[in-house]
Amino acid sequence: MRLVAIALLVILFSPSQQQNQKTAPTNTSTNTDKRGTNEAPLVVKTLPPVKAQAEIEQETKDRKDKSANDRNIVKLSAVLALVAALQLFVYSYQAYKLRETVKSAGEQAEAMERHIGEAARAATAMEKIATTIDGGNRAVMRAYVTVTVGTAIYQERRGPGQSDLYFEARPNLLNTGGTPARRVRIKTKADILPIPIPEDFTYPLPDDPVKPSFGAVVGAHQTHIMFGSVERFVPDAEVASIKQGTDKALCVWGVVTYEDIFGVPHSTKFGQIITWLPNNNIFIYFITGQNDAD
Repeated sequence: MRLVAIALLVILFSPSQQQNQKTAPTNTSTNTDKRGTNEAPLVVKTLPPVKAQAEIEQETKDRKDKSANDRNIVKLSAVLALVAALQLFVYSYQAYKLRETVKSAGEQAEAMERHIGEAARAATAMEKIATTIDGGNRAVMRAYVTVTVGTAIYQERRGPGQSDLYFEARPNLLNTGGTPARRVRIKTKADILPIPIPEDFTYPLPDDPVKPSFGAVVGAHQTHIMFGSVERFVPDAEVASIKQGTDKALCVWGVVTYEDIFGVPHSTKFGQIITWLPNNNIFIYFITGQNDAD
């Protein structure tokens, strides 16, 4: 009996029994209320919450403020864009002007360089002109010493109480310049030479120059007589032919050195062949290559 009672209790309180007991009412409800199913779907309508009047006004004000702020932002952006454009224009203009300035500075530098070059050339030209003028003035004012035709005497043996004469040449030293010739020194030599004069003849001069008695100064356009004597007698029979210059002739040569008023040294070289005409007037030939001056 105890076993039967326990079995009944187990059956009554088992989970399957409890599920059967709960399912039964559900099936009954399903059969009677079909809302929310495919045959009778439910429609849920969402209703907006009801707002207070103050909240609506605040939202309207916020929207207006936002619109105003947006407009201000747009205006500010436009102003900033305009300022940026103006700055870009200003910077571009400044850059353009800077390029022009740099270009102008370069052109000015080139022009200045050309001007400096022209000035240097002008200065050089002026210096050359000044040098030329100075040289011209010196050339006009300086002394010019030349040797011209003078006189001469031929050999002659005189009687008792008279000195015999040697062949002697007396050329003229003439200053044709505008200022005196100073520190004049003269070297002369005279001799009887064969005609024509040999090409290898060296025209020797004395070692010491003649110290003129006129104080070594020849004034402008003044003349001084030089002397060149043959220091030996020739056979008397040859005097006539020497005077004619047939085979031999009296020759005189020499060098005159001097300084002009600017202290510049100069020299004049001379050489002459002296003959006599039948009336005893002298006739002179200049020796080739022996007449020069600076």
